[in-house]
Amino acid sequence: MWRVLDIPGDGYHLCVKNNNFSAVKDREEKLHCLFDDINSIILYGNNITISNTCIQKCLEHKVPVIFCDKTYNPAGMLLSSFTTNIYGRRLQLQINASKPQIKQAWQQIITSKLNNQAEVLKRFDTLKAAETIFNMAREVRSGDATFKEGVGAKVYFENLFNDFHRNTDDKDIINSALNYGYAIVRSSIARAVVSAGLNPAIGIFHSKNHNPFCLIDDLIEPLRPLIDFMVKNKLDVLTQEESLSPSAKKYMASVIESNLYFEDGAFNLTAGIQKYIQSYIAFLEERENRIIFPAILK
Repeated sequence: MWRVLDIPGDGYHLCVKNNNFSAVKDREEKLHCLFDDINSIILYGNNITISNTCIQKCLEHKVPVIFCDKTYNPAGMLLSSFTTNIYGRRLQLQINASKPQIKQAWQQIITSKLNNQAEVLKRFDTLKAAETIFNMAREVRSGDATFKEGVGAKVYFENLFNDFHRNTDDKDIINSALNYGYAIVRSSIARAVVSAGLNPAIGIFHSKNHNPFCLIDDLIEPLRPLIDFMVKNKLDVLTQEESLSPSAKKYMASVIESNLYFEDGAFNLTAGIQKYIQSYIAFLEERENRIIFPAILK
């Protein structure tokens, strides 16, 4: 089973021992595991060091290393790239995508995101707001020209968390938990994007001028409600804490054990994301006229 490695606080040194990943603090090994078993590594805090050999091993095994700020929001990511023989062909495919095709892709992404948000609200019996967002999903236009995503987000978060304001820079427990969970899903998408030979800097909606991972931030949108659902499901426990505890982070990291649901069955998060990415490629290649999105709840 793949693991999300959370490296908290100061004083850790990440290195390679017996060809495996090792985290050492105060000259004592605190963590040891195979690189092949690592889904992603999350770092936050000061004075964490990492050896060049460890960096090379992470790149070799396509393990994303995420650097988080004090609100658990990703500040950067170490990501393997350009290691597949189909990279050139996929790069040309992304560059040659027409503007109408890109706008259609974004329309489909936002429609899927809104439908998943509505399903989450429905699961918690917030039926009126769920119906409002279902209706918005039906009205999304090419390129989301009428910005249903933003309007839907306001309705969604206010009803899901009782007048909650989503802000990636806020330090409250809900925003911190969301940031942490999104970072894990984002790293899984990053791994799948690079493995498929796609360039993460060539996005659909997000601008590459300020974000080298804009494609990842586009493709994550329909999956964000999965993290929202997890936070809401444990809200009573989470809100008793001032900051994310090790148990809370372990709970959020369990998202990698979740299933994504397609017409042909349930797939674990990693396999489901790979299936989703391959569908996006088929759409770019014009082999399919629609992207196949997973449902996050059964």
